[in-house]
Amino acid sequence: MRTDTGSSRPTARLGVTIAAVITGTDPVGSVRRSALLLGLALLVGLSALAACGGHDSEPGAALPAAQPGAARGGPTSAAATPDPAANDSPSAATATVAAYFREINDASRGGRVATTGTTALAGCQPCAIDVGATRSLQQRGLHADGTVYQVSDLSTPPRVGLVTTTTFAVQTNAVGLLDAAGRHVSDAAGVPTRYGTAQLALTAHGWRISSLRYASAPA
Repeated sequence: MRTDTGSSRPTARLGVTIAAVITGTDPVGSVRRSALLLGLALLVGLSALAACGGHDSEPGAALPAAQPGAARGGPTSAAATPDPAANDSPSAATATVAAYFREINDASRGGRVATTGTTALAGCQPCAIDVGATRSLQQRGLHADGTVYQVSDLSTPPRVGLVTTTTFAVQTNAVGLLDAAGRHVSDAAGVPTRYGTAQLALTAHGWRISSLRYASAPA
């Protein structure tokens, strides 16, 4: 997927945005670069998305790309008193992160806007970038011909209070962007493996991602 860092051309923007997600230096710029690397892949064929946590130097995604550094989410809306029935186990947190990326991938392939209300909080900026990338594809009548994000090695330790952290490796695959008739329109470049950290908050409905950050090397 491709994303842009702010170029005037739709495709360039997408690509740049994704690449930017992983790379950025200033709070907003780095967030955008990081999201761009993962999002770059998809956004390259769509439009630019920006705003993610830290990054090394190249994230993005039409789906935003993962970027190194700290991608900070907005204010969390975790419930002060989680429902006793909510699953607060490490495995539940891991499953939430896996489900998040699965939804972004499914939406990208289906040409629809991703729905992340059951996996992420509204204040998660990097998550908003991923959703924005899928919206851009949907508005342009495009969809990815394959899986954009390939996530592996997810690991979550026992929670501390109402928060926990899940680490994982993610690769943005090179994919083709097709129109509604299945005709190839453009390509979204892939992004090398990045190492992500998802911060999750325990809400009344279970774990929700509050922020995402990516780096070029394991933490």
